[in-house]
Amino acid sequence: MKNTIKTFGIAILFLATTINFYSQDIAMTTSERDTQVTYSSDTVITNTALKEGTYTYRLGSNDVIVSIKGDYYTEYYPNNEFIKAKINWTSEDEYTLTIVDLKKKNIPFKAGTTLNTKITKVKGNKYYYKSDLQDLSWTGKFKKVDDDLLEE
Repeated sequence: MKNTIKTFGIAILFLATTINFYSQDIAMTTSERDTQVTYSSDTVITNTALKEGTYTYRLGSNDVIVSIKGDYYTEYYPNNEFIKAKINWTSEDEYTLTIVDLKKKNIPFKAGTTLNTKITKVKGNKYYYKSDLQDLSWTGKFKKVDDDLLEE
């Protein structure tokens, strides 16, 4: 009788352990199959330091006109030269420009070049920035102007 009870107890223990392992295996397989994680790098930054509009900055003795409209940033130079770039805001005060079109002599840019800029300070209608292109860095400032400056 002792052997029968002992054998019966071992069989129940073995059966319970097997069922437990099998259940956990099913749960893990189902969990892995049903879980779907989607990551997106398309974060929309709405409160950006520079708004849509027209800005200027000095380059030597000339004013360069900058237009920000939608997802595009365009610089207009004398002699009908320009640089047009796609602007991608990475935070409220930082953006990346990717050059998409240009007609400008003597610059280290070409279509596809990316440039990172951080707005470091805003004082009234002046926006101070630091830009990085590969191993080059420089600082400057934009001045917000009337949008009808582009029409002149």
